[in-house]
Amino acid sequence: MTTTPLADLPAEELSSRLDFALTVAREASELILGYYQTADLVVERKRDLSPVTEADKRTELMIRERLSVSFPQDAILGEEFPDHEGTTGFRWIIDPIDGTKSFVHGVPLFGTLIGVEYDTKCVIGVVRFPALHEVVYAARGSGAWWQIGDQEPRRVQVSSVTTLAEATFSTTNAARWFAMGHREAFETLLSSVQLARGWGDCYGHMLVATGRADVMVDPAMNAWDAAALLPIVEEAGGQFVDWNGEPTIYGGNGISVVPGLKDVVLRILRKTYEIDGANFSTLDEFFEEISRVLVPGVDWGRNMNAFNDLLRGGFGTPKGGFLLRWKNSAISRERFGYPETARQLEKNLDRCHPSNRASIEHDLTLAQHGRGSTIFDWLMELIQVHGPGGCESSDGVELVLD
Repeated sequence: MTTTPLADLPAEELSSRLDFALTVAREASELILGYYQTADLVVERKRDLSPVTEADKRTELMIRERLSVSFPQDAILGEEFPDHEGTTGFRWIIDPIDGTKSFVHGVPLFGTLIGVEYDTKCVIGVVRFPALHEVVYAARGSGAWWQIGDQEPRRVQVSSVTTLAEATFSTTNAARWFAMGHREAFETLLSSVQLARGWGDCYGHMLVATGRADVMVDPAMNAWDAAALLPIVEEAGGQFVDWNGEPTIYGGNGISVVPGLKDVVLRILRKTYEIDGANFSTLDEFFEEISRVLVPGVDWGRNMNAFNDLLRGGFGTPKGGFLLRWKNSAISRERFGYPETARQLEKNLDRCHPSNRASIEHDLTLAQHGRGSTIFDWLMELIQVHGPGGCESSDGVELVLD
C-alpha cells in the first residue's frame, strides 16, 4: 500500500477525523454514563484477569459501527474486538474505557481513548472523561486543547518545571511496579518529588498535558492505552516516551513528562546493576560476578559471545536496557591487564578454529610484550556498543565506571 507522505496530506484528512473522534467520544460518554454507578453493573474477567463490562464492549462496538459508515477503509485496532484491516494508511486505535477499575468502583477518573495513526505515526488523540464532562484533544500541528463541559476549548501547555523537587508525580498502580522489579525506582521517585499521587490511567497523563502534573509513569501499557496520549502530550509541549526514551506506543510502558524532567526520570527508571572490581581477578571470575548480579541461577554460557547476548536483553536481563555500575573499575583495569590478557589468549589458541589462529597468535605476541588492547579494553568496547553512541545503542545499556 502506497500512502501520501504526512507532510503532503490535505489538512481536511486530519480535521475531518478529529471532528468525528470528538463527536463519537461524546456519544460514547452518553452510553457509558448509562452504566456508571449502577448497582447491577456486571463485571467479567478477561484472560489476563483485567475487568471488562458491557459498557466497554458496547462502547467499542458503537465506535466501530460509526467508523464503518464514515471511514470504512480505515483500519481499526481496539481493546475488546479483533483488528479490522484498512487501505488508507489511517488506523483508529480505541480503548472504550481506560481505567475500567475506576469505572467499576464509581471513581470518575476513567476515559474513552480514541487515537489515530497515519502511516504508523500517531496524528490524532482524543481523551474524553465522561463522568467529569471534560475532553482533551489534539491533531498533529494544531496544538492541544482542553474543554470542560460546554465552555470554550482552551489551548494547553505542559508546565515548565525542571527539578524533581518541584514536581508532581502520578502513577496508576504501585503493586505493578513491585511485581515488575521496579520497587527501587518507584521509591526513588516518591522520595524525590514535591508531590506524589495515584491519579492513574489516562487521567494522570492528561494532568501532565494540561500542566497540572509533571510526570506520569506507567510500567505496563498496551498500544490502545497510549495511542491517544502521545499526540496530545507532544502537542502540549511535553514528551510521551517508553522507558527507553523512545516516542512510541509499542514499548509496553509509557511516560508523560515535561521536557525539563525527561532525562532525570529515565535515569531513575533504568534498572541498575552494580558489580565490584574488587571481587574478581580473572575473566572467568568476572563472568561469575556478572552471573551472580545480573542473572542469578541462569546458565548463560559465561563467555564473550554470551555476554554480548546478555547485553542485548537475553537470558532475562531487561529488554529495555539497564545501567551497569562498575565499582573499583581501576582495580579491574589493572587486573585485566596484559598478563591476564595473554593467559586468556593462550586458552583461546588451544580451542580456536584454524582460520582464527593467526589473528590470536598476533594478539598474544602483542600482549606478551605489553602492547595492544587488554581484556578490560575488550569489555569496555563490547559494553559501549550497546549504549549511547554505539551501533546497538537501542539496547539501552549505560556503563558507569566508579
